[in-house]
Amino acid sequence: MLEPSSDTVQLDADGHRPLEMVGRARQLREIKALLGPGTTAGRALLVSGEPGVGKSMLLGEVGRAASEAGSRVLTAVGVPFETELAYAGLHQLLVPLNDRFEHMAGTHGKVLRGALGYGGDPVPVGREVTDAVTFLLRQVATERPVLTVVDDLARLDRASSAVLGSVARRLWGSRIGLLAASRSGAETFFGRDGLTEYELPPLDRDAAVELLGTRFPGLAASVRDRVLDQAQGNPLALVELPAALSGPQRNALADLPDVLPLSPRVRNLHASRVAGLSAEARRILLLLALDDTGDPGVLRAGSGTPETLTALAAAEWNRLVTVDGTNRRVAFRHPLMRAALVESSTLTERCQAHRALAELGAETPERRAWHLGRATLDPDGRIAALLEEAGQRAARRGDATRAVAALTRAAELSPRPVDRGRRLTRAAFLAADAIGDLRAASELLDRARRADPDSTATPLAAATTALLLLNGGDGDIDMAHRLLVEVIGTGIHGYDAEDDALVEALRILRLVCWSSGRDALWEPFHTALDRVRPTASPLFSAHVEAADPSRTGSVGRRESDRDVTWRWVRQGRQGGHVRRHVDALMHLCSEDFATGRWDEAGTLADEALRICEERQHPFLSWYFEYHRALLAAVHGHVEESRSQADRITHWAVPRGALGAAAFADHARVLAELGAGDYECAYRNAVAISPAGRIASHAPQALAACMDLVEAAVHTRRTAEAEAHVRALREAGVAGLSPRLALLVAGAAALVAPDDGAVGRFEQALAVPGAQHRPFDLARIRLAYGQRLRRMRCVTEARAQLVAATEVFEHLGARPWADRAAGELRATGMSRTGAKHGSVTLTGQEQEIAALAASGLTNKQIGERLHLSPRTVGSHLYQLFPKLGIASRAALRDALASLPPN
Repeated sequence: MLEPSSDTVQLDADGHRPLEMVGRARQLREIKALLGPGTTAGRALLVSGEPGVGKSMLLGEVGRAASEAGSRVLTAVGVPFETELAYAGLHQLLVPLNDRFEHMAGTHGKVLRGALGYGGDPVPVGREVTDAVTFLLRQVATERPVLTVVDDLARLDRASSAVLGSVARRLWGSRIGLLAASRSGAETFFGRDGLTEYELPPLDRDAAVELLGTRFPGLAASVRDRVLDQAQGNPLALVELPAALSGPQRNALADLPDVLPLSPRVRNLHASRVAGLSAEARRILLLLALDDTGDPGVLRAGSGTPETLTALAAAEWNRLVTVDGTNRRVAFRHPLMRAALVESSTLTERCQAHRALAELGAETPERRAWHLGRATLDPDGRIAALLEEAGQRAARRGDATRAVAALTRAAELSPRPVDRGRRLTRAAFLAADAIGDLRAASELLDRARRADPDSTATPLAAATTALLLLNGGDGDIDMAHRLLVEVIGTGIHGYDAEDDALVEALRILRLVCWSSGRDALWEPFHTALDRVRPTASPLFSAHVEAADPSRTGSVGRRESDRDVTWRWVRQGRQGGHVRRHVDALMHLCSEDFATGRWDEAGTLADEALRICEERQHPFLSWYFEYHRALLAAVHGHVEESRSQADRITHWAVPRGALGAAAFADHARVLAELGAGDYECAYRNAVAISPAGRIASHAPQALAACMDLVEAAVHTRRTAEAEAHVRALREAGVAGLSPRLALLVAGAAALVAPDDGAVGRFEQALAVPGAQHRPFDLARIRLAYGQRLRRMRCVTEARAQLVAATEVFEHLGARPWADRAAGELRATGMSRTGAKHGSVTLTGQEQEIAALAASGLTNKQIGERLHLSPRTVGSHLYQLFPKLGIASRAALRDALASLPPN
């Protein structure tokens, strides 16, 4: 006998693979709630949904949970070849109870034996069987609760289905629950009237991504996006579509078809549903499958006769498609039907369909080019040019996956090697930059070199190779810099500011220079910019401004860009442009930290680190580790902050990323300031920028300017502190942004002598927009209060210290809150907010405290409230002293003692 191979997977009656319990926690809770306590509270529930959506999995999970809770679980599954056997389903359900039939009072036992074929008694009528089954289940339920689980009602025999439908209406007041599942819209004799029905939806995108990552961890990003798009959240489709691809296709090393294929069994299962339709109906369905827009205009590609509408009506009647009553768009009910239709068609039929769709799409050039490309088998320069233009349009609107597919097909149809190489290079760059698929980018770039060896000397090829070095190699800054400078310096692009390839190469070069933190690497960048025409291009101006703001008089991006930034984040979360997604998260993290949105900053940093890992952009992970280190520092987790900063440094220094190392130094400065180690803070601050000089091209020299001055003042380096303030004024740093204006004013106040200190501090507090930088402003108030106390202006000192303390406590900046509270005590005043009766908690603090008191872990609380575990921990760290407690065990009593809100 042959042994089953390790690749063999047991399929259910629909050809479905067993799926993990992914993304169904909410639905599982809702189903259990609808069934009632213990899922056996005398209720019946019908779960419906499309094939493959996960009904069987949920029924199994509910049954398992009920069994573990002590219930008796009876199960039955509809089987196609038993649909004509009366009471076959009932037989499955009651087999475990056969021994009870003999002991049943009255005629109930005889009725059941007759219905199930035990003995020679005639088959009883349905009502008698219903009474007997109800009696039996109630009898069993006196011993322990009973849950009956019936899967695939549409394939259950008519007699069993009718009986169970009647039983479902007689459960009230019993300890019996009935849970059944059926395909949406399937005809059964169960009888839905009066029963609660739960429609199981497809998985959301996050759950679909998780399922793909579990089953196919090495799936290339571009292929994953195609699968997600085609599967539409159907778990079966999410498993079947990648499984039918070849290894190179999964790794994006081989082209994908228009519609992803299926395994033979699943394909035949779905294709059999259209076998009985007319030729016109199958042709219309193939057009709809290849178009994938749902545009009702596709029907015009039919014969133009009433037969077309008749064919569509037949497909709708057979529940293959739906037609929206408002916009008349047509959609397949099941995502795998498209794949089954395409795979069961011939090459000739597909080419004819694509030509018909191309003619129909004359007013939409992108769709027309795509269909012409699929209908053409031989090289064609005209169609290749149309596809290239379509790919560029797709890239501009953010659909990089579509753009790569169009450019790759354009290259395949290109008669000239130079055109083939150029188009493949563009596709490779988009794969690396916008999709985050390094394997596909490397393969496409290699194909471009083979098609046209000269393509390697272009700016776009250099930019792609640099991205592969940074994200897929060892992140060597100097090697990437040499490569980019050499190609840009050839001038083959004519230094034209409208040349997209040059723009991208300069953007990657700017990233390399910024990460390096070295003047020498910036020189070739500025040399190239000086030669670009027109010099007034806003894009290139932004490059220059961001490179060295203290000398260019601008910090580049403005806060008014926040709406655009969030749009990039939302698009990225839906699988959009990965580099823009990461760029946007960098900006938001920076802005959120400055404006006191620390919870959001932590959440976004966690999201960014996940994106950098999943979408193959690891080079910039250090930036989000830096924000984690900053947040740990301000929350008082000094060792955690130091550890994260050390990890950044250990990664950055060997790669020549000294700019990243400067960010790590900034996190150390803040951690040491919080810890009160001003000497160590000063050493780290001057490592970023020497006292008395604003270091050129040092990313954090400006952000850390007040930190350096504060550390210098506390270590009695008065001359160095004053020199640094003079350097800030001479460079006009205060004019660069509202935040820098506040930091410079604060630094000037710190070094002011006592007779001028009040005026300087008041000027700092009056900086426009200062209230939008709560942490910086509170630090200035703290320093102001400390100075006033030493000047014996106690009343005035208290006002500043109270204001500072409130902000620090609100932000969770524990080290500074403690320091401000200590200064307050030194004035003879103490805050009594830790007494239970006077505590005021925010809504989020109350929710976190209540969940922690209930016994949930930080991770579980974070999952409920969509916060990171670290953020939850920070909130609890702040709550304990507020409530006057020292452990989670005391939370319940502390919350109970609070006054009603």
